[in-house]
Amino acid sequence: MASSLAEFENDLQKLIAKFENDKAYYLSKDYSEAQARVDFIDPFFRALGWDVENQAGLPHHEREVLVEKGDIDTDGRPDYNFRISGRTRFFVEAKTPSERLDDTRHIIQAKTYAWNTKSVFFVILTDFEELRFYDASIKPDERRPDEGLLLKLRYTEYLKNVEKLWEFSRERVAAGSLEAMLPRDRRTQRLRIPVDQAFLDEMTGWRAALARNIYKNNRNLTAKQLNEVVQRLLDRIVFIRIAEDRNIIRKYQLREAKEDWEARGGKFHIFEWLNDLFHRVNEDFNGEIFKPHLSEEIKIDSEVLAGIIERLYPPKSPYRFDVIGVELLGSIYERYLGSTIRPKATRVFVEEKPEVRKAGGVYYTPQYIVDYIVKNTVGKIIEGKTPKQIEKIRILDPACGSGSFLIGAFQCLIDYHVKWYLAHPEQEVRHAHPSLDFMREVQPNPDGSHRLSVYRKAKILRNNLFGVDIDPQAVEITMMSLYLKALEGERSQLPPKQHLLPELKYNIICGNSLIGPDIYDQGTLFGDAERDRINAFDWYAAGSAGVSPASGKGRRDGGATPPSFGDIMHDGGFDCVVGNPPYVRIQHMKEWAPFEVEHYKERYKSASSGNYDIYVVFVEKGLSVLRKGGKLGYILPHKFFNAKYGKPLRGLIAEGTHLSEVVHFGDQQVFDGATNYTCLLFLQKDAKDKFEFWKVDDLEAWRAEGKATAGAIPASRATPSEWNFVLGSGSELLEKLSQFPVKLADLAERIAQGIRTSANEVYVLDLVSGGNRIITAHSEVLRRDVKLERRVVSLFLQGREIRRYAVVPSGKVVRAYP
Repeated sequence: MASSLAEFENDLQKLIAKFENDKAYYLSKDYSEAQARVDFIDPFFRALGWDVENQAGLPHHEREVLVEKGDIDTDGRPDYNFRISGRTRFFVEAKTPSERLDDTRHIIQAKTYAWNTKSVFFVILTDFEELRFYDASIKPDERRPDEGLLLKLRYTEYLKNVEKLWEFSRERVAAGSLEAMLPRDRRTQRLRIPVDQAFLDEMTGWRAALARNIYKNNRNLTAKQLNEVVQRLLDRIVFIRIAEDRNIIRKYQLREAKEDWEARGGKFHIFEWLNDLFHRVNEDFNGEIFKPHLSEEIKIDSEVLAGIIERLYPPKSPYRFDVIGVELLGSIYERYLGSTIRPKATRVFVEEKPEVRKAGGVYYTPQYIVDYIVKNTVGKIIEGKTPKQIEKIRILDPACGSGSFLIGAFQCLIDYHVKWYLAHPEQEVRHAHPSLDFMREVQPNPDGSHRLSVYRKAKILRNNLFGVDIDPQAVEITMMSLYLKALEGERSQLPPKQHLLPELKYNIICGNSLIGPDIYDQGTLFGDAERDRINAFDWYAAGSAGVSPASGKGRRDGGATPPSFGDIMHDGGFDCVVGNPPYVRIQHMKEWAPFEVEHYKERYKSASSGNYDIYVVFVEKGLSVLRKGGKLGYILPHKFFNAKYGKPLRGLIAEGTHLSEVVHFGDQQVFDGATNYTCLLFLQKDAKDKFEFWKVDDLEAWRAEGKATAGAIPASRATPSEWNFVLGSGSELLEKLSQFPVKLADLAERIAQGIRTSANEVYVLDLVSGGNRIITAHSEVLRRDVKLERRVVSLFLQGREIRRYAVVPSGKVVRAYP
């Protein structure tokens, strides 16, 4: 490997000479892509300092360059994946020199690899005879294939541009050379539409089109039925499209239906053909979303379905469903769940739900937060256990949304099982599942990595993962995401008619985690609509919402029905509770759920003081369903540490000394596009005499290297009083102050928060000059000085002006009308 620009130039000169000496052959159809990679592309990047052949002997997940084999179908993945410290920096798509690199198909193929990951922004398309470097953060468009082209060179130009090519060396890429090439102009910024936003917009459009057409043809549907039908159709279509791209089922089946319909001049209904396909998929996989459903009985125009199908396949579609991960799909669906379909007279509207509108939108939990919480709950619970022992572990998300935490827990369990079986090959016995004869628990992948068998993943789904959500669409999306996760990594068609996926209707349940069925015994009369909205959930019922599950005898997937929530609760509760509970103030909830607000105050200690936030109730509920030795991990606002409404929850946690760990993010912002001051709260059912406290002052440093101020704090410091956890010398001072018998509250008659304008830029002005009757002040909003009567303003102080021995003038006034 070259270690300097001069060495690279020397190696490059030899490669160019080699190509020139037999150019006719290299440009012929007889010369394959695989051979071009061996002869030219591998040496080219080796000369740039990349360990292409893994001479360092690193394990697969730590390799610097992941290389797809040239003798297998790699249509689903790029030929080269270049990484530094485990993070992909750019992809390379290779072609044989006889292929034209300006072919739109090749360009879109290369760009979509990166764009669909949302994390890789660069791709090189090359056959050595030519090299093209693209900004792949721009949404691929077949009408403008070369949008984002940053560098284009033919081999004859390489030596004149050797310094530009050196920017792709390992040394320079590690220093940020690729990021430095990104254009910063406004037009390019507008074109950078990330895949999740683009697909969310697409899904929103499809949902509206389906809703309008289905309502037009089926006026008897209620609003609830219309939402269910549209959701089920979209979920089935997306599931099939993903399964096609991953070679799990035969490709192009949806497209064939559209093309056949067009060829016959619209003489048959696409929907009838789709229903037959849905039935076949149900026979093969048994997934919940393909069970018989009202969505199969409606009327829908073929033109609407044809338009959706067209946008799911190239060249009209920029999406690679073999690249879009289940986690990314979950982030799309989380925001999608923030709106609902409402039919009104002759029209249909898709509008934000009231709770989402009041909360300012839906914000998906970042994957690194999910991973941290799962690692410190699920990871610790399963540590050292065998697969047989893990079958009894129960993991819950009581407000599962699109399923991000359950997917994270599923991945944690999958990874653990693979490592355990590889470390205990004598236990990796062949199982006798009828559809998977002689297959082992761990399967090898062509690239040298390993994956867990579908059979074992189905057992994990059935035995370990449980969720509740009040939104039926969220429940369905969670099921679909878990099914897709179970099939992830499969690259060949699975055996048909084997019902490989387990039923999840007893694992993922639609209901209100916080309200039990006893609410209906209080003498209040509830109409059907009110009952549907409250959607009470019975934690101790024998089955789903009180319905006993079947015995599971003779199931085709080889396993029994999972234990009901009632079974789990009577057995002591859940081993892990994880999630991101809703953040909704009761002032907002009173607008659409006034009865629930009062019910929570009566039933939960954490809701007993004034204007609480709903997340405190979810903490109490999560703690109550934990078994002895169980662990809870949530991300939530840290406002309850100091707010008055947090005192009951602080007292509840302090009483049982449940606090296990706190990661305090201070003013660091975790959620994209939202201002929320959050923490990670870890509780343990068993009493703890101390807890770990982490103060994060730099979020990026914490993510990359785990940098934070850390230390152990005695459990006695977590009292019902305000939590002000300080480490080091500051903690000693705080402890000393706490010992003083007289507090400021004992001396002051009344302590209250100062004025809040809710719009300082409007009401707070900079004082320019004063007077007895008229003053001059500068307004930031008006961007000019204004004259104001002295009687309508007051001098304005913020906390920073109040010093130890003096009050410093702020130079500001506030409009304060008498």
